[in-house]
Amino acid sequence: MLSLSWHRRRPVIALVGLLLLVGVGPAAEEDPVEARMKKDITYLASDECEGRGVETKGINKAADYIAAEFKKAGLTPGVDGKSYFQPFNMTGTSKLEGNNTLVLTGPQGQQIELVLHKQFRPLGLSGAGKVSAPVVFIGYGAKTKDIGYDDFKGVDVKDKVVVILRKTPRFDNPNTPFDGGRQAQHAALAEKLVNAADAKAAAVLFVNDRNAAGDPLIDFAQMSFGGRVSDAPVIHVRRSVVDAMLQSSAGTNLKDIEQDIDRDLKPRSADLTGWTATLETGVRRPKLDVKNVVGILEGSGPLAKETIVIGAHYDHLGYGNHSSLAKGLKQPTIHFGADDNGSGTTALIELARRFGAKGKREGRRLVFVGFSGEESGLIGSANYCKKPVIPLADTAAMVNLDMVGRLRPDPKTKKDKLEVHGTGTSKSFDDLIEALNENYGFQLNKRPGGMGPSDHQSFYQQKVPVFFFFTGDHPDYHRPSDTADKINVAGMRRITDLTEDLVSHLRTVADRPQYVAVSGGTTTGSFSGPRLGIMPNYDDEGPGVLLNGVSDGGPASKAGLKTGDRIIEIEGQAVRNFQTYMTVISRHKRGDTINLTIQRDNKKMNIKVATE
Repeated sequence: MLSLSWHRRRPVIALVGLLLLVGVGPAAEEDPVEARMKKDITYLASDECEGRGVETKGINKAADYIAAEFKKAGLTPGVDGKSYFQPFNMTGTSKLEGNNTLVLTGPQGQQIELVLHKQFRPLGLSGAGKVSAPVVFIGYGAKTKDIGYDDFKGVDVKDKVVVILRKTPRFDNPNTPFDGGRQAQHAALAEKLVNAADAKAAAVLFVNDRNAAGDPLIDFAQMSFGGRVSDAPVIHVRRSVVDAMLQSSAGTNLKDIEQDIDRDLKPRSADLTGWTATLETGVRRPKLDVKNVVGILEGSGPLAKETIVIGAHYDHLGYGNHSSLAKGLKQPTIHFGADDNGSGTTALIELARRFGAKGKREGRRLVFVGFSGEESGLIGSANYCKKPVIPLADTAAMVNLDMVGRLRPDPKTKKDKLEVHGTGTSKSFDDLIEALNENYGFQLNKRPGGMGPSDHQSFYQQKVPVFFFFTGDHPDYHRPSDTADKINVAGMRRITDLTEDLVSHLRTVADRPQYVAVSGGTTTGSFSGPRLGIMPNYDDEGPGVLLNGVSDGGPASKAGLKTGDRIIEIEGQAVRNFQTYMTVISRHKRGDTINLTIQRDNKKMNIKVATE
């Protein structure tokens, strides 16, 4: 039987003064452990920390707070014994700066200088640059195989400015013929930009379809996060601007063209004879200096050279970004992130205190890490795995806490529900968590795989056994309403208690947990296209998609792809970055065998992958 820790039973408050005055005893005292955990999460989810967005000053205050608590707990600085901060860089959101101009010159030499934010606006996914070139109307910028519709067919757009309608023909028709109903894919701006880039267009002018009430310009910030699918300038213009060019050169307008295309599904692409667009976009994608927070408690004895990593990401969405699920916000609003992931960070700090207070530290070394950049694609944990403070070869296991602040009972069993991932990543893990849970009575929802939308995935892909604790999604997820007052502090404390028992066992058990590859499992995102089983490096700026890892037993692994490979083409189509990859791969169906061109050790290779 496992040796469990019993010292955390709540103290019994004696009833005193029962015979004094009116015989009323003192008020019940607040549990000191829960009080300090409540203090931690209240600060992390405060106005001062500004939602811990990677571009806010508040995230640095949160990092300082975590480092200070690590120091108080007796943890040594994890970076060369000198600093608690492990710095790295990541790409920030686009900024609209400098000159942003658009001048249209007509057949009679007339010039129309458009007004920024009134008649046109660069998009957040735009590249920066200057272009002066003839204008071509290219319909919806769509290309489909199923019905043979191609807006680019027979039209030369190389080095020209193309005008593209949003949406697709018959977009609101439930019987749309577009590739089996995949009209949303063809309507995506990224899809249209990839098509334009393939045709070597110099710049893109998007224009609303006729159903866009009020003809609003797309907010710059709406598409300012993530990589670009093209370096070309991308601008949104008003319908009246395009109507003026169409009327002058073709004697028609957008509404008539849309109705004609809807009627017979035949493209109406054409040169806008005599029209030239001269434009400039000042869009900058800054590099951010961010950091993980790392503290170490050394072990002792024969296991002291091995390591257990305990982690939680402390970043969140700041004032909201592309990941915000809040609707109708009229201005940037703090997304406090109490559960996601102030709760996991609070548990991490509490565990550091408890293990730091233990006098005898027999067993493996403990490394505590607060990760940044998780919300942007597990960037902090990926950077840690790339440059670990202790070699991953000496890392026996990783325990991750993410969203552990909303413990609640199952409606049927009335037991508190706790999700535990990674129970199959080592042979002993399933039995271990069951044995430990006998003292807690959680209803465990066990998932064997180590893949999933949180930082344990980065370690699992480096063949480190993992545990991941999670109390489930809720209506406040990625919204400003995820606040500290909604945290179940007592429940968060119980999960911390269980995690302490787990880490104590992993720290001292004689036999090192052996990694087990688990096929399948949850991956990040909700993509429904073909699956390769790869872990991209989301912040890489080289060409193509750099692989941080491949899933054991997945299509990529079976085909021979490896960590460090770079996918540069899919079926002969260039892959600029991860965003382009997602757009191009979505054109294929699950089960298709596709040809990839990869770069490995500066050499090109062609590999066929049977997708899932």
